[in-house]
Amino acid sequence: MKDRRFEGYLLVTDMDGTLLDSAKQISGENRAAIERFTSLGGRFTLATGRIAGSVRPFVEQLPINAPAILYNGAVIHDFSRGEAIWERPLPASAKEAVECALERFPGIGAELYVRGGAAPYVLQENAATERHRAVEKFPLLRLNSYDDVSEPWIKVLFSWEPSMLDEAVPKIERLTAGTEVVWVRSDDKYFEMLPPEATKGHALERLAAELGIPMERCIALGDHLNDLEMIRRAGIGIAVANAHPELLDAAKRHGKHHNEHAIADAIEWLEEQVLQGTLA
Repeated sequence: MKDRRFEGYLLVTDMDGTLLDSAKQISGENRAAIERFTSLGGRFTLATGRIAGSVRPFVEQLPINAPAILYNGAVIHDFSRGEAIWERPLPASAKEAVECALERFPGIGAELYVRGGAAPYVLQENAATERHRAVEKFPLLRLNSYDDVSEPWIKVLFSWEPSMLDEAVPKIERLTAGTEVVWVRSDDKYFEMLPPEATKGHALERLAAELGIPMERCIALGDHLNDLEMIRRAGIGIAVANAHPELLDAAKRHGKHHNEHAIADAIEWLEEQVLQGTLA
């Protein structure tokens, strides 16, 4: 009888700072462990703030066998079908919130992500948006008027130098209080506006239900505050060693650094628990 020791388990990992090393690569150790996990019946996928086009080159390197969580939880995308199977767009009030933030902080960068977009629109540019565009190889798409966009808004990414963003974040949250949006710090230099009930944690619950896997059998790995709801809601939330202190506090387990094959470490630990019968 074929060994299916990981059947009924879903392993979901963040990408940047978790699955990927500092060179934005997937280590051979991580790849081999993921292949072993899926060959033994496990379901594996990604949860990231990235869009489909940015994620696809990594998907092609991995045995992903479940839909992926994109846009930090606002979209669930099935790469095998090449389409989104669920999404939650921003409410109309998001436009006013964006205008308030840009007017108050003319130096902050802002990128608008819309349904199905291959690249974001630049609402306001700075050095951080230029770096982000260069890393992701996005074309420069400027937006003169919101009326020029017919597709629903999915998220808005604000970016600045960390010290400047540290000062701006609480003021933006106060300025936009009452607006039906969720704010999340996804990196030291990124602050994102998301739809309500569209965090990675909300998306994980929806995905697990779609796959028929109980949350107790969901293992989630992450490193920053955009992973917090996912870490809290998963049956086993794992914070990598380089994670934000708040994530480390919330996690049920602390894993290895993202430069030390954190996914392979988590799968090795999980296998030990399964074989010992200490997990549900």
